[in-house]
Amino acid sequence: MTERRHPVIAFLVPSPFEILDLTGPVSVFERATKNGERHYLIQILSTRSGGTVETAGGMSIGNALKFSDYVGPIDTLIAIGGDGAVAEQSPELPKWLQERAPYIRRIASICTGAFILAGAGLLDGHRVATHWLWCDLFKNRYKHLRVERDPIFIKEGKFYTTAGVTAGIDLSLALVEEDLGHAVAAEIARILVLFLRRPGGQSQYSTLLAQQEEIEDARMRDLPVWVKAHLNRKLDVEDLARAAAMSPRTFMRQFKTQFDTTPARWVQSLRVEAVMQHLEERSTSLSKIAHMTGFRDEQALRRALRQQIGLTPNQYRERFGELGRDRGLLPERLFEDEARV
Repeated sequence: MTERRHPVIAFLVPSPFEILDLTGPVSVFERATKNGERHYLIQILSTRSGGTVETAGGMSIGNALKFSDYVGPIDTLIAIGGDGAVAEQSPELPKWLQERAPYIRRIASICTGAFILAGAGLLDGHRVATHWLWCDLFKNRYKHLRVERDPIFIKEGKFYTTAGVTAGIDLSLALVEEDLGHAVAAEIARILVLFLRRPGGQSQYSTLLAQQEEIEDARMRDLPVWVKAHLNRKLDVEDLARAAAMSPRTFMRQFKTQFDTTPARWVQSLRVEAVMQHLEERSTSLSKIAHMTGFRDEQALRRALRQQIGLTPNQYRERFGELGRDRGLLPERLFEDEARV
């Protein structure tokens, strides 16, 4: 009886690196089992000599090999992000990547690990994701690449690029799902207490977080959270003003300054964002989602979703929800405003 070969997940780690870029994905792959045994082997490849790699905070992790000293097979190569990834690499590294790439089934980057792959020319002709903080520098350095600021991760052929830090966990779950199915990936997510599995095309930065960051008025800063908690009720200007402890007149003046839109459009955008999260769970009916998110009926929900993201609920589920994952689909692209509020 022939011994089963375990796919090798090789992490290419430039010191100093972001620790969660490595440990998050490793935690996912280590828990992936098939027929009662671990499915993957993990190998750490350092971009420099010595048996360790170092985090930005000075922590060392051993059992690393310099990339050029490793001669075994690689099923999936993942370039890890951090300051070391943005720094200039030795000429030996891109040459090694170019020679190895044709023989590797999947090649990925986490966060600024995309700088390493781009520096070797592996991402030429592809759409690319990286951490939103580094997008401008990435665009300036690699002007010929199409850098997308929003997606959690992007898959193009055998190349995968991700947003920052925890996005590596989302990608790792998606890769496990490709190999071993939805049930295995879902069980790993439960073990790691990942209550929400984000699809690749979902924005790195939710509307709620983005808005909270830029709000100057303390009374307005808590408004997005309050609205999110009360989406299933009527939310007119009087309700919003009361929640912000303002008169309707003052509220309207402050709201326009802070959000640069109307309250109706703003509330609808939060409703649609909530709808998208619910649609990722196949078990929740559309009528129930409409009720939970404050739309008067399914038709109003459908209209708002199509206006805002250009998809019907079924199309969104097929691309980004559990239904799409059960069919073995991964989001290949990011899909680029008034119902009753």
